[in-house]
Amino acid sequence: MAETDHISLLSLGTDVWNVWRGANPAIQPDLREANLSRANLSDAMLNGSDLSDADLSGVNLSSQ
Repeated sequence: MAETDHISLLSLGTDVWNVWRGANPAIQPDLREANLSRANLSDAMLNGSDLSDADLSGVNLSSQ
């Protein structure tokens, strides 16, 4: 199950998420089984994240 703090941070937007990721590079975000459907994750730093069984339907993962 996903870490609720990680989902909360991601829900604040890509800019907030990326600042947190930059400040915490050793943390492997746990987004397992998270419902991320239709989220705009464009340019989100998701490297190293555990997205196992996450709902990514309709997610924007583009890079600008």
